[in-house]
Amino acid sequence: MDPLAEAFLPVLLVLSLAAFLPWISSINPWARWVGAWLTILLMGRYLFWRATETLPEPALDPLALGAWAFFVVEVIGSFAGVLLLHVLSRTLDRSAEATAHPVESHPGGPPLIDLLIPTYNEQEEILYRTIVGAMSQDYPRFRVWVLDDGKRAWLREMCERLGANYRIRGDNSHGKAGNMNATFWHLMTLDEKPDAIGVLDADFVATPLFLRRAAALFHDPKVALVQTPQHFFNPDPIQLNLGDAARVPDEQRFFFDVVLASKDAHGTAFSCGTSSIVRADCLARIGGFPTESVTEDILLSIKLTGIGHKTAYLNEPLTAGLAPEGLQEYLTQRGRWCLGTMQIVRTPWGPFSRGANTPLLMRLHTMDTVLFWTMTPILRILCLLMPVLYWWTGLVVVQTDLHGLISHLGPYWICCVIFLGWVSRGTNVPILADGMSLLVARESLRASAVGLFGNKNQKFKVTAKGATRDRTVVQWSLAGWFLAIAALTVAGMVLRLVLGPIEGTPPAAESMNLFWSVYNIIMLAVASLMCVEAPRYRREERFLAGEAAVLRQEGREVPAVLEDVSLLGCRLRLRAPGRPATDARVVVSIAEVGEVPALVRAAGADHCQLVFDADAEQRAALVRKLFSGRYRHSVTTLRPLAFMGILFRKAFM
Repeated sequence: MDPLAEAFLPVLLVLSLAAFLPWISSINPWARWVGAWLTILLMGRYLFWRATETLPEPALDPLALGAWAFFVVEVIGSFAGVLLLHVLSRTLDRSAEATAHPVESHPGGPPLIDLLIPTYNEQEEILYRTIVGAMSQDYPRFRVWVLDDGKRAWLREMCERLGANYRIRGDNSHGKAGNMNATFWHLMTLDEKPDAIGVLDADFVATPLFLRRAAALFHDPKVALVQTPQHFFNPDPIQLNLGDAARVPDEQRFFFDVVLASKDAHGTAFSCGTSSIVRADCLARIGGFPTESVTEDILLSIKLTGIGHKTAYLNEPLTAGLAPEGLQEYLTQRGRWCLGTMQIVRTPWGPFSRGANTPLLMRLHTMDTVLFWTMTPILRILCLLMPVLYWWTGLVVVQTDLHGLISHLGPYWICCVIFLGWVSRGTNVPILADGMSLLVARESLRASAVGLFGNKNQKFKVTAKGATRDRTVVQWSLAGWFLAIAALTVAGMVLRLVLGPIEGTPPAAESMNLFWSVYNIIMLAVASLMCVEAPRYRREERFLAGEAAVLRQEGREVPAVLEDVSLLGCRLRLRAPGRPATDARVVVSIAEVGEVPALVRAAGADHCQLVFDADAEQRAALVRKLFSGRYRHSVTTLRPLAFMGILFRKAFM
């Protein structure tokens, strides 16, 4: 057999096994276990080959040092990969458990829940819908508290009007965690103390079932905290900039739909700040919300494991909030998450510390998060630079031929891509995932350095919400670096094509670095496209409805279809003659809202655009209707061919 053809046999074996996956559920426990450990075994086979056949003899020359340094980083990155694969080897869906244990069946009946909404500088329209959603819970015993670190008189008046409790504190120390602690300890002095504390970020609107479904998991006395996923009613910067938010999953879907459910199966799920409920007595035992890290949520769950409790994850879309509107806000948020994780490393509850009773598995899975923020960007950047160094200096970090590369890297890489795509049901696409990690690489490395070696008292940076942008903006501070590396790669390839390989470089290195370079160029191009920020005009997102409505004007009734709707207005498709005139005053009948006065902004042959003139009761009803969860549809899968089409249209059309 031809040696090159023989090299493809392991790849073909993996592809043959993958051919059965369409008929196997991604929640099948045996299939997940086999897939994860097969990938780990192929990773081990690849690393053994790298260590024994692709490295130069140890020496103090730059070429040998470069090759060995890259291999060390690769090994550490592979350890992070093993941790992730171990996490993904199991999964858990608690929906049936929540249904089987309604809060009315709990000993003592439904727990009293105080729902906290910490706020600092959010706009009125954002807080209005959050408070209305919180006050509309289908739950028998709860109180809503708005914690205003901005000390705004208009917010106090809004809370009084909507029936929510309003609190401020003397200072803004410790940011969000300090704000919540000030109210938590006050609540624990009341005659009727809370049984549990719920948390909603200021831009997150809860569906009516949030408290009822989440609190159901407190039937297990070991569960101290229940976390639910974060969904979003606006496109995040990646979705918006790629130009197809209806088909590209939001950046958080892989984590919330796949990773956190898998961590829950191992008992290592953690709080994510908003959309969660924690037992009040357990929170008091650990001293309140942690202030040692700006990501108090992760540390909260770690501390709870130290006192013998656990975090449960209910993967149901019970709340929705605002994703960051632009790349700078996106990077600020990711930088804060990274900084907080590194701060945890320096606490007694960190993965290397012996000062707390944190279980070993929780330490390992926390280490997975630490390595994600540190080693992933380092390895990503090195993988971009190594081919550039080869073309310009002759540095070879992997001394092999095409046969060895296909035979050892090929099956591992293919198996990893297929397994991640299968368990994520298409939300993890290689080029897209690599491009997104490249976007945050610089910010995560900076935040990692500050968190690990800088001042421990870093301030909490709030992610700005509610912004609008009326023009396309290119983030050259990011795109410039991506384009420069791509240009150096292409120029190096052309240089070697003209001058030939540098003397002394192995002949087979050319083909390996050519493949490597092409992949890098594609990834850099995708990352650069993500840096072209599309305009974002609406501050109120529209929801597709497709339900019956009636348009009334001067005694005439016209049946219509409510095509889309927001808190500000709607678009109607008229099902009978009777088009209203532009600027005419009309009334539209909307289910669950009533007869809403409106102004006709624009009218066509069978369509009209309305601006609502709703009263306070109707506006609140619109919030309850739109944020009930029925009109939000998160994208949960992305096919590779569809993604290629999206990239083609973004780049050339």
